[in-house]
Amino acid sequence: TYGDWSSDVCSSDLGESDKQSFVNYALKAGASYKLNGRNFVYLNGTSLSRAPLFDNSFVSARTRNDVVSDLNSENIYGIDGGYMLKAPRLKIRAAGYYTKFNDATRALSFYHEEFRTLVNYSITNIDVSHTGVELSGEVDLGKGLSAVAVACMGRYLYTDRPLATVTLDNSAEVVASNQLVYAKNFHEAGGPENAYTLGFNYRSPKFWFVNLNFNYFANTWTDINPARRTESAVTLVGYQTEQWDKIIDQEKNSAQFTMDLFAGYSWRVNNKYKSLKKQTFIVFNLGLTNLLNNTDMISSGFEQLRYDFTDKNPDKFPSKYYYSYGTTYYASIAWRMN
Repeated sequence: TYGDWSSDVCSSDLGESDKQSFVNYALKAGASYKLNGRNFVYLNGTSLSRAPLFDNSFVSARTRNDVVSDLNSENIYGIDGGYMLKAPRLKIRAAGYYTKFNDATRALSFYHEEFRTLVNYSITNIDVSHTGVELSGEVDLGKGLSAVAVACMGRYLYTDRPLATVTLDNSAEVVASNQLVYAKNFHEAGGPENAYTLGFNYRSPKFWFVNLNFNYFANTWTDINPARRTESAVTLVGYQTEQWDKIIDQEKNSAQFTMDLFAGYSWRVNNKYKSLKKQTFIVFNLGLTNLLNNTDMISSGFEQLRYDFTDKNPDKFPSKYYYSYGTTYYASIAWRMN
């Protein structure tokens, strides 16, 4: 989404709105080839369409039943493939993917400084691509010790310039139609595009284990305000001046590092009570995430939809952020019978 917005405003029930009908499809195909007993390659493809959700179908679902113009199904195309090695002491997986989302629709509502009222902001023709590579490996180091490494590297970009129609929320008057939003090549927010983990595991022959992970996250982008990427947002602002760049540029949040620790012990009850007919275990588990209590890690964020159209000051309504939890833990006891 482009921001966080909610309201308690309700309207009277005037019956059902006009029904919107969509014919959608989903095609999926895949193939894998076994080079030998340990080496595999695979390739998958997807093509499907998806009807818009109701809250993106109506201009203002809270107050009236006007439908977004040119409402269409979203078309999705994707391909992914990779290689896997499964050996007694080594496992490797390498994969790549590309997914294209075309003709998505978003319906937003926020207070617009230029029109000095709450507006409905309907955005159509949203195109996004997801491209990435995933690598993972696990090696048995012997004597119960193993190591795991994972790397995920992606780029999630808007690939075209969507169109926005702006209406006044209290009158349904259209004040801007098919306004061009210069969102092409900006990043779609939603989490880190790059994530890496290095983990070490130890499993004792006496039925206990311990696992320590080191994690690194990078390229977490703040969600953009589409109104700031329109021509009216930079009118009379010098091209590529410091003010221009602050309005237009997308914020990338700093990379972060965390550690996680997990441990467990399995006690076989049959060793104590030999009369039990089934294999019975009591399993203890303990987990500590974000062991270093890193409370500065931004998990996601968004630019406020409200924007200063008069002075063109992007800091007047600063971005909002969600922060990850500090150190968290869990402990569990389970009774298991086989």
